[in-house]
Amino acid sequence: MEVSISVNNLTKAYRVYNKPSDRLKCFFFRNIPFDVINAIDDVSFFVNRGETFGIIGENGAGKSTLLKVLSGVLTPTSGQVEVNGNVLSILELGVGFHPEFTGRENIFFYGDVLGFGRSFIKSKIDEIINFSELGLFIDKPIKTYSSGMLMRLAFSIVSSFEPDILILDEVLAVGDIHFQRKSLNKVLGIKKRGKTILFCSHDTYHIRMICDRVIWLKDGKIEMFEEAERVVSAYESYQFKKDEKQETLQTPSTLPVIIEDIQLLNGDNLMTGDTLCLLIKINTIKEAMPYNLTVSIKLADGRGVYVTGTHLNNVGVLRGQKIITIKFPAIRLLSGNYYAHVRVFDETGLILYHERSTPYFNVQKQGADMGICYLENEWRIGDKERET
Repeated sequence: MEVSISVNNLTKAYRVYNKPSDRLKCFFFRNIPFDVINAIDDVSFFVNRGETFGIIGENGAGKSTLLKVLSGVLTPTSGQVEVNGNVLSILELGVGFHPEFTGRENIFFYGDVLGFGRSFIKSKIDEIINFSELGLFIDKPIKTYSSGMLMRLAFSIVSSFEPDILILDEVLAVGDIHFQRKSLNKVLGIKKRGKTILFCSHDTYHIRMICDRVIWLKDGKIEMFEEAERVVSAYESYQFKKDEKQETLQTPSTLPVIIEDIQLLNGDNLMTGDTLCLLIKINTIKEAMPYNLTVSIKLADGRGVYVTGTHLNNVGVLRGQKIITIKFPAIRLLSGNYYAHVRVFDETGLILYHERSTPYFNVQKQGADMGICYLENEWRIGDKERET
């Protein structure tokens, strides 16, 4: 299989001086002290032609630095990067635009910076303007644009030019839901046409949906490099354990009601149709303290799937220390990572006392259905009579 991008032992290091003036002094004097930070540290991987390749990691992991090196914005400190094909990227809002120019003028300006001829840009301008949905703002200076409008313009230009390799850094994080969905469909269309895409995002749902393989960067190094589902699942599990540890540290002992423990009684690997069973232990400072409890089932990215609670199911207000078992027989969830989130409120349901989450549990489907949950369905197909 042909390789679009090959990265071997790539390192990008930065000098960090004790004070800003030391950076200037180093041009005139030797032995100015500084520290060296490796934003990217001995990284190696390859991207096949036509592959959609994901990059995930926490803030400061080195994702943006890596994309800038691959785009040619930064030069490596050491190592080799080989890119086969022309590259277009969206890395930072407003880069490549002139703030005094209108949106229309910036289409030509940006296209010229990227090396495209004026006739080619003219052939694409209607497509770009229509996709951006900027309306009358297309003829206003872009210094009047919001961040979402800038992203609309940049994405519309770059995606319309359709390079061999498209590099996108958090492009779906800015703008309204309508344009995010529209942009996602455009990316999927580019993917279908066999272009190579590097896609960096904190949204693991989009990474799962779009990407074939993923690298997880941690402190400038590759923590994991495999097919998308395995890497995203491992990253989500790492994030959950980190949040759980922080949550435990922040649990104050003075709360009137505390969720002492939550357990997944039937394990963390389920099939669609299995029973999900939770055990919840509640402690209270005062035996007579009234409270309500809710249980939410959520996707790993935090999106809600289902909510139930004592006040929603007419269980009644709870008081005192309790051991609560809640059973979900024959769950209809399809493949994915999920967790249960438990909250304890006062008797009105308005004041939150405490909240905790279970570890992730994984659900595997048996059939070919797609989505979040299975819905019973019946098909009846008949021949349509021809009109005469």
